[in-house]
Amino acid sequence: MVKIEKSIDWQKKMANLMHHALTHPDGALAKLAALDDDIRSALDAFGPPRDRSEAPGFATLARVIIGQQISTKAAASVWAKMKTNRFDESAIAAAASWEELRGAGLSQRKAEYVQGLAASIESGALDLDALPHLDGEEASRQLVAIRGIGEWTADNYRLFVLADMDAWPFNDLALQEGMKILKALNTRPDGATMKAMGEEWRPYRGAGALMLWHVYAQHRHAATIADIK
Repeated sequence: MVKIEKSIDWQKKMANLMHHALTHPDGALAKLAALDDDIRSALDAFGPPRDRSEAPGFATLARVIIGQQISTKAAASVWAKMKTNRFDESAIAAAASWEELRGAGLSQRKAEYVQGLAASIESGALDLDALPHLDGEEASRQLVAIRGIGEWTADNYRLFVLADMDAWPFNDLALQEGMKILKALNTRPDGATMKAMGEEWRPYRGAGALMLWHVYAQHRHAATIADIK
């Protein structure tokens, strides 16, 4: 019970941090808009992105791993089976066999990744509670040391869970499309180009990433802010 309450309290704290970063006149997004006229124009046109903070812990990381390279619908189906079997809990997932995890819809490789992640958390090899107190690069280093977690997953965890407003998941395709739209580019920038472009946004690259996803969603779906899920 204490662990659940701690998780809820932490999520509320991070949500407050993200809300401040996106909406406060002294927040990261406002500071970035002062540096980049295109961000300012997008912010004036669409308003700030919504709060997309996520709960800390094994379940969030496992869900990201499961969602890699499959459709959103397929990932949701697998995750529902994972929750039914309580494989969203690290202790239970760590004790499960690969065959049991595959029975929930995971591929062999993802079963290995999820079980390995759960075992690392249960053994203390990965201390998720310590990550908020670390430098962003060190937090990434500890995360990517776990098999199945790459830079993209680590950066997303830093951004959505730790509210690290300088996290920069530059290999994200939707992010690249958002940059293409924002900067009126002829082609979508690749990861290396995105990484270089992000240097001008330090230390607010995470706020920039949230804005780029927001811009991409607006153009792709021709939706109002309230319609974006």
